[in-house]
Order: sequence, then structure tokens, then C-alpha cells
Amino acid sequence: MSHSTETDRRKELARTLRELRAATGMSGMQAAKAARFSQAKISRLERGVNVPTLEDVRTLTDVYNAPRHIRRRLEELTDDVREEFRRVVLHRGAADFQRRVGQIEESSQHIRTFTATIVPGLLQTADYARAVFRSGDLAAADVDAAVAAWLSRQELLRESGRRFTLVTTEGALRWCAESPTVMAAQMDHIAAATSVTGVRVGIISWGTVARVFPLHSWDIYDHRTVIVGTTTATAILTNRQDIDAYDALFTELEEMAVYGDDARRLLAQIAHDYREA
Repeated sequence: MSHSTETDRRKELARTLRELRAATGMSGMQAAKAARFSQAKISRLERGVNVPTLEDVRTLTDVYNAPRHIRRRLEELTDDVREEFRRVVLHRGAADFQRRVGQIEESSQHIRTFTATIVPGLLQTADYARAVFRSGDLAAADVDAAVAAWLSRQELLRESGRRFTLVTTEGALRWCAESPTVMAAQMDHIAAATSVTGVRVGIISWGTVARVFPLHSWDIYDHRTVIVGTTTATAILTNRQDIDAYDALFTELEEMAVYGDDARRLLAQIAHDYREA
């Protein structure tokens, strides 16, 4: 399925849900009460910010007493959009992918990130991000566009009312991208972020006894979406069992990390080691 087709189907799904509610004369609040959803959820589904589950669609079509052919169409759209949404290839349209993730971030109040071998995206400098994108198969123009989109997402860090818990490993911070100079500046950048209101940066230092062994990095958006990156693709997970599993694993890792002054001391030491290299 092409990206344009997926976008069109997602728009149709959101528009049809909105039109079904309007045809009943229900307000968003009334529909939410009848479906036992939050009003915010109804709004996100109707704006296409969130993709509904099949259960969501069946609940809403029952509430709206939708005709059978519309129910079938909405279920078909939901299957198609969610299947496409689960797998987004990173090495094609990287800038567009960053914008799509940005939409998920903008609708989230608490973002939690764990990275095993790379600096968390919301903490990366432009030089570090450029080195990461250049390691793929992107053309130079695509790298610049991807970096610009990536960095624009970092504006969220300073928005009031949001929370960020960003956990990484000392090993990730000592994996040298581009040059020791770039990495020293990257450590300073992370240290500055530890003082931003609403931002909690944790580092799992070398020698910490591991209780769990994560195989990859991921981001959790509130308790509704997990984005898992792999070498060739990114999975966007909205299944409750998946979310619960990553939530539990993140809690274990969060407890292993150091924060505040301890994290800043560790960052200062790593920056010093890079400058002495």
C-alpha cells in the first residue's frame, strides 16, 4: 500500500466516524459516555490522530447504529490502516516518518524512551543526528530534511504540561559518533537537558547489575502507543498486551538508572574522556 493510499484511508476512517456521530446528533461528550471512552479519545479518532482498534470501531458503530455496509467498510479500513501503520520503512521517506512520529508526540503528555546503543532522539544534537542518518542509505538532501524534522520534534521538551523520561546506557554514550568533539558537545547537551522542567534523564552506568536484557530501543507514548525501531523498519504498536510488556520492561530499566546530580557527574566524566581522546 502506498503512503498516499494509507493517508487517504486513514482520513476516510476519521471522517466517517465523525459523520456517523454527527448524524445521530450526539456531541463528542455524549458519544464518549455512551461508548465508555474519554472525550479526548473520540476527538483523536475523529481527527485521525489515533488509529482505532477493531473493538473501538465496533463499539462506536453500535453506539451510532451504523448500517451494516458502513460497519464492514470501517472494519476494512481499520485493518488496512493498522497493518500499514505497524511497519514504516525507515530508509525511505525518513523525514516523512519523523513528521508522523511528531504527530504522535504532540498528542502525548508523557513520553518514555529507552535506548541501548544510541543517544535518545529528543536529546541528540544536530551533528550527532546527522551522523546517525548518514549511516543509512539516505541521499544528502534526505539527510538534511530528516535532521531538520528530527530536531523540530525537540521543541516539545520545553512545552509546559508535558513529561519526558529518557533512559539510556553509558555504553550508548561512549559509542563514538562522528568524532570525540561531536560526542563531548553531545554530553554537554544532555547535561543541559537534565535541568529542563519535566525532563528526567536516566543513565544506566557500566557495572550496574542487570535484571533485564532488552534487545532494542523503544518509545512509549502515554499508555497507548509504543514505537520500536529495528534496522530495516519501525513497528508502531497499539495492542494493549504489547504496551503492557514494554511498560513493565521500562520500569525495570528506569530503576537501574542514575539521575540528577549523579547523571550530570557521569556525563561530565564521559565528556572529559572524549576531550582527552
